[in-house]
Amino acid sequence: MSDIVASKLELERDWEPTVRRFVLSSNCLYDGDSRLDATAYAEEATRILAELAASSLPKETIGALCDTIWHPVQTQARSNFKRIYTDPAHGVPFVSSRSMFGFPLKPERFLSKLMRKLPDLMVPKGWLLLSRSGTVGNPLFVGTTLAACAITDHAIRIEPKTLETGCYLYAFLASRYGQTLIEKGVYGSTVDELEPKHIAGIPVPLLPESKRSRISELIITAYDLRDQANRLFERAETDLHVLLGVVPFSDDDVEYLGKQNDPRAFVVDSSDLGVRLDASHHVPMVRSLIHKLEQGRFALARLGDIIRDENISMPPRSARIYVDKEHGVPLLQGSQMPLMRPYGLKYISRTKTPELDRWIIRTGCVLITRSGTIGRVGFCSEGWDGWAASEHMLRVIPPSGTIEPGFLISFLSTPFGQHQMNAKIYGGVVDELTAEDMSNVLVPNVPFDEQQSIGNLVRQAYAFRDEANELEDQAIGELEDGIGGKDEREDAKDSETARKRLIEIKDARQRLVQGDELRERLARIDT
Repeated sequence: MSDIVASKLELERDWEPTVRRFVLSSNCLYDGDSRLDATAYAEEATRILAELAASSLPKETIGALCDTIWHPVQTQARSNFKRIYTDPAHGVPFVSSRSMFGFPLKPERFLSKLMRKLPDLMVPKGWLLLSRSGTVGNPLFVGTTLAACAITDHAIRIEPKTLETGCYLYAFLASRYGQTLIEKGVYGSTVDELEPKHIAGIPVPLLPESKRSRISELIITAYDLRDQANRLFERAETDLHVLLGVVPFSDDDVEYLGKQNDPRAFVVDSSDLGVRLDASHHVPMVRSLIHKLEQGRFALARLGDIIRDENISMPPRSARIYVDKEHGVPLLQGSQMPLMRPYGLKYISRTKTPELDRWIIRTGCVLITRSGTIGRVGFCSEGWDGWAASEHMLRVIPPSGTIEPGFLISFLSTPFGQHQMNAKIYGGVVDELTAEDMSNVLVPNVPFDEQQSIGNLVRQAYAFRDEANELEDQAIGELEDGIGGKDEREDAKDSETARKRLIEIKDARQRLVQGDELRERLARIDT
């Protein structure tokens, strides 16, 4: 046998597989849906179920704590819910599975009140929602704002027996216990899916009444703060239009040729083509809204001229080295930025991430998504100060006295800002927006002192968001401490550990051995 072959065999014997393995009784295959995928019997979920079974706390299933658990297309064809869209005056706000977690909560479209199945899409205040398709398992408590909207059929409806039970159940579903057991029921080879039957049988340990009341109080307060924040955003937008002296921009304002019901056609002067020949760039949307803004109280100016071009930037691309929570900096992704709380937060190394200082965001920074979905606007409040934000977001840092960040956010969130950013999109596959494009967005040049009242409303809304997230984290922490004990919770490192392990099992990939470990193993083979 050659030395090369011998070394290869020795290498294979020495390197043990790093894929997680576990053994369970064949009886488990007959439970539930008799599934053969390993994820349904994941080690972490099995361990948690055993832990809950051994707990001295009384337990009830989610199904026993609720009157109903269902979703609209559970027993009928999805075609029954064909959406009939209309204008705001004749419709009900509709939120998709993506926008129902948004901050602020902004309905994307409006459904006609004449829809026969519209009542099935309305969810009463105090119920819970659970995302069931695509991104699966994120719970949501229905507060005042959401109760006024039609909710997508991609969310499971959970009707708790009492309000306190609903709040406690929400905290449990958001905890590491609930998230791990929800993940156990997920199915689907391409798109992850979840059904009511997968969560109805999940056991819920019941803490003493005083602790359940405390947790319920915290969740109710958190969602009250989020409702207040949504009202502040609405007030800021109303005050903005009053200050500018214009009414909100709508599709009726677009300067197309012909009459209202004619095909949408427009003319572009050859001198205005510039270097862009794509029709979407020249749709008269921006031209029309500029004309409307020019009829207002203030002259328009380039954002880059007001705050200086160098204050609009993006960090460099670099390798992300993910680490545990205690060793890293929270990394905010573009998809997480517009949510009421960043689900699935990851952490990158403080010491190994190149040019980390250019990724760090500070209070007062305005964030704008620039790749993929363009133009989502957010604010770095005190709760995010010192976090890292991905390179897929532009940073706008207005110097003191130039433009109030909250005012800028309010303006950019309206069609006046959104259409301008969308018109500058380029890219054949992935939409992109540059810092230079952002500098060329026109904004009303309002005196700084007149901006502050609107800016303060927006800042207060984000402060409410931070406070709500702190209260929710506290409620989840108290529930986890009560169920598993504080020591165990510390050993778990953070509330995302269970989900990370499940993902590792689901992907079933071997760990890549590299660096010092690789050199050490090769040295053993050589000797």
